[in-house]
Amino acid sequence: MLQLAKQNHATIQKTMSAVNDKTITFLDNHLIDRTGPNEFWYNVETLGDINRADEILDRWSSDGTGYTLYMMNTEGKRTQFDLSHKASGFKYFDIGLEQLPAWTDQAVSKRGAGAFRLIRSSDGLVTVSFVRSILNSQNYNEVLGFLVVSRLEVLLRRDLLSVELPEHAGTIYLYNDQDELLMQAGSTDRSAAIVPESARQTESGYFFARENGERWLYAHSYEQLYHTNLVYRIPLDSITGSQTSFQWTIMILSAIYLALVLLFVLYLLRVIVKPLHRLVSITKIYEPGVKMDMSGELIRPDEFGILYGAFMRMTRRLDRSIEDNYLMKLRQQETELATLHSQITPHLLYNTLDSIYWYALDNGNTEVGEMVMDLSMLLRIGLSKGKTMIPIDEEVKHVQAYCRLQAKRYPGTFEAHWDIEEDALAYTTPKVIVQPLVENAIFHGVGGMDGEGEIWIRVRRTENTIEMTVEDNGFMKVDIDRLNAIVRGTIEDAGYGIRNVHKRVQLHYGESYGLQYYPREGGGVKAVITLPLRERRQDER
Repeated sequence: MLQLAKQNHATIQKTMSAVNDKTITFLDNHLIDRTGPNEFWYNVETLGDINRADEILDRWSSDGTGYTLYMMNTEGKRTQFDLSHKASGFKYFDIGLEQLPAWTDQAVSKRGAGAFRLIRSSDGLVTVSFVRSILNSQNYNEVLGFLVVSRLEVLLRRDLLSVELPEHAGTIYLYNDQDELLMQAGSTDRSAAIVPESARQTESGYFFARENGERWLYAHSYEQLYHTNLVYRIPLDSITGSQTSFQWTIMILSAIYLALVLLFVLYLLRVIVKPLHRLVSITKIYEPGVKMDMSGELIRPDEFGILYGAFMRMTRRLDRSIEDNYLMKLRQQETELATLHSQITPHLLYNTLDSIYWYALDNGNTEVGEMVMDLSMLLRIGLSKGKTMIPIDEEVKHVQAYCRLQAKRYPGTFEAHWDIEEDALAYTTPKVIVQPLVENAIFHGVGGMDGEGEIWIRVRRTENTIEMTVEDNGFMKVDIDRLNAIVRGTIEDAGYGIRNVHKRVQLHYGESYGLQYYPREGGGVKAVITLPLRERRQDER
């Protein structure tokens, strides 16, 4: 309400300022002559002069207000007509300042500034007026007359009624700097005399007061420009009455809502909590592997029935898993026993090959002995005691033994070149992944070249990977795209060896690694295996 009063007061101030500015414009246009005295307003005597003066003032009264110009008759002008009965227009004061009405004293005290006053007109009506004294530009102590704008309630009432108050309840009061009640709007049965003095202060605020058993809200706004005070007097019941009924409505709706919530909670206890408690009880007594007698349990068609069924299926799967795990352990023990038996055969084979090697050396057949030794190395590294990962130096020894065997089997067919970096030998690799590539290079690349075939085996370490490369200078035209398709498994009717190598590498290290074929510069094929850097564990050394 205080903000509302301030906003309404600001609107009234704008109207008052507009009246003040209009009187200044009037004085500048008609009464102040910068080049000399304005003789017209000091020599009004004839009917034509009076009519001309009235016409000027009537033009300025077009907004419903009335402009009246009172001139001090210091030169004793005598008009042919009595002007005392006029409510507006031009008039003379034929008496001295001490005999003038009280409102003229207040206007003179303003020293040329305007003031809003209650003035009784010649017809006996009290009207809200704006009064400004006219001073002599040559001597500011001399008052030449007064400019009065009356019937301002036409403009001010419009501003006061722009705010809608509770019907037959609130009242608005507008006071001037003399504590006169200029305007009153709203309930007309409230006298201005009942407005407390605390509401007519030179500051804005609000307070509550109790009068005749009823509480009232006073919101008062003070404006410094014209020293006016706007007071709102509102019965408190008119503001809180609708809120009280609204509060009762909210309370009733809240009670209904709480009752519904209570019913819903009871429904939850019956439909959800009780079945859930039963399911928790079953969970507590369940032991994996121990079958429970669940006969007589009802399977409901709702979510709890689904949950119950899922729990029972889970217990059956868990029991089955425990049983399968037990059988698997039995099979594992049987497999370990069979492995122990199978290890006897490779050991016997190694001893036999070693005996053949020494027998060949004793009989002077060194070449046969070397072949037996290479074969023994092939078998020993290939089996690797069941391990799938071996050091790269063993993989290199495995390939070198294979190349020596093939060179003795097919003498003068090809020549192998080795480029092995020592830094790469400390890392591990899946076993027997280079030998299939060398085998393909021999049989499909250089096997029919009559001694001109060459094979390059390289092992290099890059920043993050190991690259194993097998190249040949075979003269046969090779479809590289088809080879890579075989590696990826797109073509499944050929290349089992190289596809096996690619899959084993990806199973160990992921799809970022594996085998890739490229055409070799100068003819032939280049096969590259890419592995990540994996150092040999302490237990493998």
